[in-house]
Amino acid sequence: MSKINAEWHRAHVMPANPTDAQRAAWHYEHALHCSCREITPSIAALLDAQGYKLPRAPDRPPAKK
Repeated sequence: MSKINAEWHRAHVMPANPTDAQRAAWHYEHALHCSCREITPSIAALLDAQGYKLPRAPDRPPAKK
């Protein structure tokens, strides 16, 4: 696990009861700006279902599909 981007997290709080589209957008941006955790298979599936290409943070190896 890498270092958390606390500033990004403070500025980007997940909305209460988010739609799948909101969740996907949040997790996509999170993966681009913070490397505190890996993309889980369920989040990868959500991103795929919402039309996002799996992002890769600069210090993270490519996600396996």
